[in-house]
Amino acid sequence: MTRKLQINDPAVFSDSTNVQSSRLASSSLLARNATLNLVTEGWVFLVLIATMPKLVAFLGETSFGLFSLAWVVIGYLSFLDIGVNRAATKFVSEHLAGQDDASVREVVRTAFVTNLALGVAGGLLVVLASPYLLHSAFKVSGSLSSQARLAFYAVALAVPVLLVQGIFRAVLSSYQRFGWINSVNAVTITAQWGVAALLAWKGYGVALVVFATVIARLIATAAYGLLLRRILPDLQLFRAKMGGLSKLLKFGGWVSVSQIISPVLVYLDRMLIASFISLGAVTLYAVPYEMMTRLRIIPSSLVTTLYPAFSERGTGGQEANLQRLYEGSVRYLLLLVVPAIVFLVVLGPDLLTIWMGASFAKQTSVVLQILGIGVLLNCMANVPYNALQALGRPDLTGMFHLLELPFYGVLCVFLIPRWGIDGAALANSIRISVDALLLFWAARKYCRCSIGPFWAGMLPRILVLNAILAGVLVAIRVSVMSGSWARLGAGVLTTGIYFLATWAIVINESEKPRIRHALKFLAGQQSA
Repeated sequence: MTRKLQINDPAVFSDSTNVQSSRLASSSLLARNATLNLVTEGWVFLVLIATMPKLVAFLGETSFGLFSLAWVVIGYLSFLDIGVNRAATKFVSEHLAGQDDASVREVVRTAFVTNLALGVAGGLLVVLASPYLLHSAFKVSGSLSSQARLAFYAVALAVPVLLVQGIFRAVLSSYQRFGWINSVNAVTITAQWGVAALLAWKGYGVALVVFATVIARLIATAAYGLLLRRILPDLQLFRAKMGGLSKLLKFGGWVSVSQIISPVLVYLDRMLIASFISLGAVTLYAVPYEMMTRLRIIPSSLVTTLYPAFSERGTGGQEANLQRLYEGSVRYLLLLVVPAIVFLVVLGPDLLTIWMGASFAKQTSVVLQILGIGVLLNCMANVPYNALQALGRPDLTGMFHLLELPFYGVLCVFLIPRWGIDGAALANSIRISVDALLLFWAARKYCRCSIGPFWAGMLPRILVLNAILAGVLVAIRVSVMSGSWARLGAGVLTTGIYFLATWAIVINESEKPRIRHALKFLAGQQSA
């Protein structure tokens, strides 16, 4: 027997240990939503792989460069939301846990008006600055100047659209409506890049292609708004009292510190590689870096769901549920990420050989392997990072990033001239390791979220299984098996056996029904 999922269904929005908290998302629903996020991220990745080469071919390298610049500007101007999205998710989730619907509506209205105003201001800034950006900063040639001007007008339109969309998505995520979010996102991204490739193929200019992608985002924003209306039918967005604005801005200000510094931390090594070595070395570093960091879609898919759940459990009387969610999230991330890291560290050279050629793989395999430990810790650190922000300590994550920036700069300046791209990878892994240790320490000290029971219980079994996996993969790597494809096939089969062993040996019998239930949710079958 099946029934539809309802927002106030106590069988869905409750923990088995706390029936009274009917607003709280169950572990089964969280698992289902995280899986939906992961599937959608995978689909978006495939869409980009399919359409990006076509866009480059049809637009030409110069016009595609302008197209890319337009979306880079949009991406950076998205920081104008100054953390209001994250603040809205946190406070809406808290009010839902307390069943304070009036406060939910007030937060939504205040966040909407704030981001709309910031977006309009950002759009006007783009219009006013576009002559300087086009002719001085980006040095757009005369033949493309008219197309570039129109493209940046589209960028100006995109800024308020995306900031408002961020608020709608933030509120829907507080209600754990990730099925809706992912459906709209998957359809929109497919249409956006498909239409862009089609217009480029038909010979239209880059300005129209950029406008088409912005219109797709505008339609998505309208869709999110209509879905929000289904949850809050009497919501009047423009009647905000703005009384809670200071609370949103105080929380969002520290979130913005992290949002602004994070891109610098991500791209600093590449800029210094170009400065100390060469632009060609940037390519040698960037390809294995992108390959390894693609694994971040796993924690990203999980923590998008966890953030509102942490916010809900941060209210009074939910300490046990919060600890259980925190520890379980770290545990399942470790189960998923470690074998993927082991696979790439051991058989990554074969992947690079197939993708980029044997010569390229020989020059970059060490980078891939050094980055492995850093990416593993970075994936795990997503859990305490989101827990700290959800529980009201974005100041700590912001201060950590402020402290890490000069430390990382010194590391890069010291290691890159000496060891080249291998030194850059080492600097990156050291910085990420320090960041992860700080975050786990802060979550334990300030949020009372600990992974102590996990270390004493399940971790040894996980380590033993992954040591066996690593040994088998190394044996495959050094075997006489001919060809990269054969070794990768054997590696995939071995990794599949690892997950079967994990199910049999590591997963507790009490947890298996919840995992099966999550899979039934994903398939749209909810038992009564």
